[in-house]
Amino acid sequence: MSRVVVVGGGVIGCAIAERLSRERRHQVLLLERDSVGAHASGAAAGLLSPHTESADHGLSGRSLAMFPELVERVERTGIAVEFHEHDSLTPALTGDEERRLRRGPGRWLDAAAARAAEPGLSERVRGATVFREAQVTPIRLVRALARAAVEQGAEIREGAPVGGLSVRSGQLLGVQTAEGQVRADAVVLAAGPWSPALASPAGVALDVRPSRGQLVMMRPRGAAMRHVLTWRGCYLVPKPDGTVVAGSTEEEAGFDDRPTVEGIAGLLQFACQAVPALGQATVERVWAALRPATPDGQPVIGPAPGLPDLVVATGHNRTGILLAPVTAELVAERLP
Repeated sequence: MSRVVVVGGGVIGCAIAERLSRERRHQVLLLERDSVGAHASGAAAGLLSPHTESADHGLSGRSLAMFPELVERVERTGIAVEFHEHDSLTPALTGDEERRLRRGPGRWLDAAAARAAEPGLSERVRGATVFREAQVTPIRLVRALARAAVEQGAEIREGAPVGGLSVRSGQLLGVQTAEGQVRADAVVLAAGPWSPALASPAGVALDVRPSRGQLVMMRPRGAAMRHVLTWRGCYLVPKPDGTVVAGSTEEEAGFDDRPTVEGIAGLLQFACQAVPALGQATVERVWAALRPATPDGQPVIGPAPGLPDLVVATGHNRTGILLAPVTAELVAERLP
């Protein structure tokens, strides 16, 4: 068995560990500096939306189709990930939006039909496009993937930061930790926006930067929403516990993961504009996380140039939860 070290315990790293350990061809060790799902993966809204969140509809559609089988498998651990499929609405608030949505994919509803489907919609809505999508509870998914990986033979070490890659004469030997070198036949780098700092000393340049995404959780008075709403990069996601999550900003703020008044105010304004009854909701939580973003919006998945035993899996930005299953499959195909 070859030894594979996975660096990063977000949804991408845990999905890869689960996939590789399921095959039982590799001895898998996952190293996470904090706890699994502690950063962007655990802070996401969990919307699986290939039509509105992804730049690559083919890859994201393939990944979404993998979820039912993945969920059935990882829920054998006893952790329910709260996956369910649903219709989402993308409303048109202007004439230009209406014309664009009418020409695009999905099923168009006129204003009356849109408000019949979602009675809380603003009177400003001129219609909406319906998409068939899904959602999960992200932290539950990450934990289920991690537990499934362990049950299949993988080892997961939390509180185990990686200081760098061990490279000698152009050959990857493993990774450096506080306890010393951990040898590996292959390393999978899935450390989100921290991946470039680990790859750079080994001569691997990754054009991945942190993008701050802010979110707010509200509790409506009564049942305020029936559907997920997506609009201009923002979304409202009703959750099984009765709350509604509004997201998300995309900001260049370095590694500052603190929410701001301006960011949260913008999300609340969008929520009230789309569904006026949410103006009476109570705010239960505000938070932010750092996502790994790339200039072209595409994730970086594959062997590193010059270091074939290093496989990179990062740069998913807003689509990490959605693309986790297909990313794990692609990494398994590319491992030496």
